[in-house]
Amino acid sequence: MRLINTAPILALALLVTSCAKVQNSVTVVNNSGVKADRVIVTVCGQDVIFENLETGKQQSRSFSVTGDSGFLVSASLSDGTVASNSFGYVTGGAGSYGNHAEIEIAPDKSLKGKQL
Repeated sequence: MRLINTAPILALALLVTSCAKVQNSVTVVNNSGVKADRVIVTVCGQDVIFENLETGKQQSRSFSVTGDSGFLVSASLSDGTVASNSFGYVTGGAGSYGNHAEIEIAPDKSLKGKQL
């Protein structure tokens, strides 16, 4: 019976796992009771856009961290409500990956952000 040296295979598996791309993401959750026509989240100079988000639904998008930045959020709802808010903070450098933010369009139609 011939034994196979599995060390190279295990090393490759560890390398692939450790180099897997960790993304930054922002999720918008619509609990407003009306459709969100458009939500724009600006972070690190990028506009992350969500459109036609039905009430009770959520959508997620990825973004790149290119430096230090907060989150600026504006939303236009189908009933004519326009809301805005800012929250949180991301920094460039070694901690520029794995950032997750969640924005809720609340039942009172305000925007509430948190970092997870």
